[in-house]
Amino acid sequence: MLYLRDLPKYEAIAQRVDRYPDIDPGAVVSYLVLLRVAQDVMSVVEEFLASHSMSHGRFSVLMLLNRDPTKPTSPSDLAAKAGVTRATMTGLLDGLEREKLVARSPDKEDRRMQLVELTPKGLKLLDGMVPDYYRLVASIMGQLSEDQKKQLIDLLTHINSSLATMVGGTTQPA
Repeated sequence: MLYLRDLPKYEAIAQRVDRYPDIDPGAVVSYLVLLRVAQDVMSVVEEFLASHSMSHGRFSVLMLLNRDPTKPTSPSDLAAKAGVTRATMTGLLDGLEREKLVARSPDKEDRRMQLVELTPKGLKLLDGMVPDYYRLVASIMGQLSEDQKKQLIDLLTHINSSLATMVGGTTQPA
């Protein structure tokens, strides 16, 4: 992640055109600002999650299961939706299961497969922290009008779509 607090100005980057002719100063500045904001947002969210003794990975799994708490999901589906390996998901689920926040059970249709679901304890944990999480998100995004939020979504989706042509790119919006 980006660790610069003092981002270079457009003019400073534009002065490098003679040395680096392919430079697009506007692209570089917007990229650096995007990274800076993303890191700052993640820092605030990580601090919130830490106050609930929760990692981002574990919270993501719980939130994926919370999309439809009545529908168990396979670990491989969770891994694909979270964008992590199956091995990483297994580790996350092991820890969540130890804390009795999720439960695994055999799939009734294919007993070789396992399904994962939130436990009552997991639902209670989420019900206690998700309202505060959504208030935090609203606070972060609160300076934007509804039109600006829609424009931001469009812009970021457009950037994400262009990544599909690059090696290792992603096209799945959050």
